[in-house]
Amino acid sequence: MAYLSLSDETPIYFTDEGKGKTIVLLQGLMLTAGYFWQKNRTEIAKTNRLITFDHRGHGLSGKPLNGHTIKQGAMDLKEVLDKLDLKDVTLGGVAYGAMVMFEYLRHFGPHRLAKLAVIEAQVRLTNAAGWDHPTFGNFPAEAGAGFVAGCRQSRAPLKGFLGGAFSTPPSADVMNEMQNETWLTPTGAVIEYIEDMLAADYRADVAKVPVPTVFMYGRNNNMTLPTELGRWMHGQLPGSKFVSFDKSGHSVFWEEPEKFNRELTAFANG
Repeated sequence: MAYLSLSDETPIYFTDEGKGKTIVLLQGLMLTAGYFWQKNRTEIAKTNRLITFDHRGHGLSGKPLNGHTIKQGAMDLKEVLDKLDLKDVTLGGVAYGAMVMFEYLRHFGPHRLAKLAVIEAQVRLTNAAGWDHPTFGNFPAEAGAGFVAGCRQSRAPLKGFLGGAFSTPPSADVMNEMQNETWLTPTGAVIEYIEDMLAADYRADVAKVPVPTVFMYGRNNNMTLPTELGRWMHGQLPGSKFVSFDKSGHSVFWEEPEKFNRELTAFANG
């Protein structure tokens, strides 16, 4: 196993495989990198150097009592890039991982980055005046607060977290396996992350992305992001690329892995 020790001594578990232009992938909340990217790692590593790691509080990485925020995730990402001396990186992120990318750009600009892959990302979760693309198509702030309150009483609300992530849900055995993986992230850490995500707003950041960018969104029964959020983001950033996954919901990397791997590596190597 390979670990990096961050400046606060939190150990971060990472994988480093393949050769070629470097791709770093940031998964969504609660799942481990190894599980999340299982349909992608081998193929991507055939043409590129691929780095993945477990966010703090996740999987095989350290589980400190605090620091479960998007900003800390961005700071952790910078340490990983610096400690591994990665250059000209294509950085890809899904959901929480994409928020970390936007936060990283706020604080560090394109430091060590060449390109950005924004995958099924949300930039404002809850409803707001003039905002046509909240999560679920309608997500009042009160609903978000109620969800967090429910999580403080029981982990049960988090069981639905994965159910809406697929156009067609995997088998019951696979879903159970995924749920077990999510338990590797302590409930308290998940709550802190969710609270921070509910407060985040990156709408104005999209137009400021300083590197070539691709937006990847699932358009088939996408219960999590049912609107044309991806096309809206694409429209905010002239010169960006948009890739529609017409057989996928929120998990394009899982439901259409061949297309995902092909599009990502072509973008990174183009």
